[in-house]
Amino acid sequence: MKRKIKEIIKKATSGALRLKIRTYQKAFDRMSIWDTLFKYHCYYDKLPGSLSSANLMAKIIGRSDICLAHGFIYTYDPTKTRLVRAGVEPLTSITPDYALIINSDLREIMRSLPERSGDNSDFIGTLHIVTKAIEDKARAISEQRYEDVRYEAMAKRLPDLLYRDCQSLVEAIQKILFYNGLLWQVGHRHVGLGRMDLVLYPYYKKDVEANRLNYEQAKGLLKEMCLLLGKDSPMKSLNLIGDSGQYIILGGVDKNGKNTDNELTRMFLELFEELRIPDPKLIFRVNEETPMDTWKRSIRCLANGCGSPLFMNETLIMENMVKFGYRNEDVWNVGTSACWEPLIIGKSSDQNNPFISILACNALKKALTEMEDELDYGGLLQLVKRNLAEETRSVVVDKDYDYSPIMSLFNESCIRSGKDFAHQGSDYMYQGAQLLGLPNLVNSLLNIKKYVYEQGLVSLGICREIVQTDYENHLDIKQLFKSANDKKFGLCDEYVLRLSQELIGTVSETIGKLTANGYNVKFGLSSPSYISRGKVASATLDGRNAGEPFAVHISPLSSTIDIAEVLDFASSLSYPVNCLNGNVVDYVIPPVYLNNSDKLVPILRDAFKKGLYQLQLNVYDRATLIDAKLHPEKYPTLVVRVWGFSAYFNDLPEEYKDNLIARAGEYERA
Repeated sequence: MKRKIKEIIKKATSGALRLKIRTYQKAFDRMSIWDTLFKYHCYYDKLPGSLSSANLMAKIIGRSDICLAHGFIYTYDPTKTRLVRAGVEPLTSITPDYALIINSDLREIMRSLPERSGDNSDFIGTLHIVTKAIEDKARAISEQRYEDVRYEAMAKRLPDLLYRDCQSLVEAIQKILFYNGLLWQVGHRHVGLGRMDLVLYPYYKKDVEANRLNYEQAKGLLKEMCLLLGKDSPMKSLNLIGDSGQYIILGGVDKNGKNTDNELTRMFLELFEELRIPDPKLIFRVNEETPMDTWKRSIRCLANGCGSPLFMNETLIMENMVKFGYRNEDVWNVGTSACWEPLIIGKSSDQNNPFISILACNALKKALTEMEDELDYGGLLQLVKRNLAEETRSVVVDKDYDYSPIMSLFNESCIRSGKDFAHQGSDYMYQGAQLLGLPNLVNSLLNIKKYVYEQGLVSLGICREIVQTDYENHLDIKQLFKSANDKKFGLCDEYVLRLSQELIGTVSETIGKLTANGYNVKFGLSSPSYISRGKVASATLDGRNAGEPFAVHISPLSSTIDIAEVLDFASSLSYPVNCLNGNVVDYVIPPVYLNNSDKLVPILRDAFKKGLYQLQLNVYDRATLIDAKLHPEKYPTLVVRVWGFSAYFNDLPEEYKDNLIARAGEYERA
């Protein structure tokens, strides 16, 4: 039996099953080994993109059970998992165009397919196989018998829904859930939900005009949809429970440039304020025309402790996307890859987190071992930049990605070109890199400038020794580096900004010359690896010990910098065109800070107007987190923000709890 498990693990894609096993661990821990083997089925796909791969997907779709919950039928069965061979990366963090899906006619799509020929034969064949599996699934669901008349009625009309636009909010939600479940089922990860307020509003409006629904009834349907999507969060998550990528985008402009805030925008914000659930999550697209009432509702939602929404400056992001290479007519429909990385909904197969993060502090560590003690600060800085460029080049590599017949069905470019969504068929497939530990590198360089070159208090030899020995016999210098310098990352000081800008520019210039899989590469200043990479990294010259976490995104490392100062700092940075893969200010504020939204909203609006890119706020206090760690039974629903997602505090590993407690303590003193 143990040999059977080892064989499955050995066959798994590099990381895919290992990640899955880690997130399944809690479920596994509650079952005997017999239960585990008989309940969970892994289907190994040796030839992704082939006809045999499509047949395997069809088999999984046919064999998977449906979920009847919250008044809807869901097609995701977490006990059936498709795995691809080692060396092939699962498709992660893409968002279907659910507006197109809701309105779709599967027969029309199939009629639009070109004839099979030598070049596209397998591709067209996979679409036919998977389409038949989708139709068979809907038919099988309709032929089952149900005790509840609601499910009976929904099941009966499901086959017909595949061939027409929806006529009500209930039908629209059901069609979304049908296809969303299938994407998870065939091996997609981090399946985004997109702009649900914009997508669903026409169907809500139609119901209201026909007196079929009122506001509260519609809100109830959205509630059931969200609860159903979050039901299998542990099984959908990748690295940590809650890391599912299920994002709902609210607000922003439509294709005519008109703000889309509507009654559903308010419903979602009210729902998350009331439910306090971590999954799905909310992202709020803001611009200068975002209504004040919507701003205040979003702050109330945050204040209630659900971890949502994350705020994104759509004006700045869309402008940079066009300059980078996205078409102007597409950027109105910007969404995100799971956490914060922008893409075009339904048209992007962008893989925005496929590489290991660029570890900024490696550049300084290498420089210290290479340089001569006589080198001046300017020479050291040039050496650091050179090493940072080398570090950047080392992480960007070509990848072999999985295929997606379902996404290809709903992309005109794929149909026209006869190519798969993830293999040159989609409109965009840019790759994304992430810079980790920029605040640590900036503060380290500021310390060297002041204490080595300007004041002569510390030698370069001691700096090398500190990195090698983790501040052994140098605790006084650790305290000096950590607290004494009045110039720090996050402070709107002329030199701090210039140094930060120079380092960002180095990465930008280097990335601009690179491609991955033939596509241009973008990067961002936010990375989810601040704890995992920190565990194996040596000490840094900002007072950080070996093994400790790196800074979180664009966040200060000092209790002397408050939220207004760091927002001013982040708004003053000039983000290069290719620096658009997530630039998040992450700050912890106590709940009392949000009691008066009239004071906070103007600060946030002004920051975004000045150029703030993205913002996520963690709302809790240190005392609560300490008590929650000691007495988890008292806080079963305490939600926190981790790197770009929300999670129950009790579900987090200990090192993440400790990091949140430490950061809360720092920022409370600000």
